[in-house]
Amino acid sequence: MPAADLQSPEFLRAEAAALWCVRLAEGEMTSAARAEFARWLASDPGHRSAFDQAVAAWEETDAAEATPEILALRVGALESLRRAQRARRRWPFVGAAARRLLAASVVVAVLYGSAIWWFSSPQEFSSGIGERRTLALTDGSVLSLDASSAVRVRYSGAQRALELLQGRAKFDVAKDPRRPFSVRAADREIVATGTAFSVEIVQRQVRVILYTGHVSVAGPGAAPTPLSAGQELIAPISQGQVRTQPIDTARSLSWQNGQLEFVDEPLAAALERVNRYARRPLSAGDAAAANVRISGVFTAGDARAFIEGVTTVTPLRVEERNGQQVLLSSRQARQ
Repeated sequence: MPAADLQSPEFLRAEAAALWCVRLAEGEMTSAARAEFARWLASDPGHRSAFDQAVAAWEETDAAEATPEILALRVGALESLRRAQRARRRWPFVGAAARRLLAASVVVAVLYGSAIWWFSSPQEFSSGIGERRTLALTDGSVLSLDASSAVRVRYSGAQRALELLQGRAKFDVAKDPRRPFSVRAADREIVATGTAFSVEIVQRQVRVILYTGHVSVAGPGAAPTPLSAGQELIAPISQGQVRTQPIDTARSLSWQNGQLEFVDEPLAAALERVNRYARRPLSAGDAAAANVRISGVFTAGDARAFIEGVTTVTPLRVEERNGQQVLLSSRQARQ
């Protein structure tokens, strides 16, 4: 966005609206000041719109005020607008406290684009091998990351757009009817408002589980698929067909408590989840091994217990190749 004309009527309106917004938020206005504010609103049809935009910008900066980026933005915006003030020798409410000028400068900066980079540029949150993370986002939503997972977050005044880059994440979405909450995963997009759901990319599939509320899942060449609480959607990447099935939601969240629970899962999918916690990853020796069905509850990060469990109850055996443990089917083991 080009730099704002500091003498333009639009900028001056935004500047005044920001200061009124801050004064009202602080609750320190006298009856005379409130009357002056009412006259200011009535004096120009554009003042009401400018004030509403300032309130929205104030809410954005207030939600993110503790971040290092916003702290740096406050310093830069204040210095910029002080220079502008000296240049034109005017500023409404000259006697206002420094904190009011500081807050208003950031609001104007957001409105005129010098801070838009922070709100619209993406942030990435990730977890390492064996690490689970829970983070509070600026809108009050909560992001829970499984191990070896990553999510990109891009918030703006009009939308909350996230992308699951790898692994699995659960989203507890704060309600905000003005800004839809969407999660992109491979070629699928999940749209929600206030709800709780998880998204996972595993074995060239996108899996969505809905815990509360409502979501719809859109994909290439197909109408959006709505989900109800307690349902899982499985969508192969780059394919149009999807299927839904009921799911035990408590079991599906066992990873948050450090447990990996599999119910008739192919070994390949189980290994992908196990390897999010494994310093020495496991792999299937061949297609027959990859398709062996696995059931059971295992402690995340305990690869040895997983190997012992699956080799006890399935036709699999384990072999080490080039320092990597490989699970082989009994048929290949005889070759």
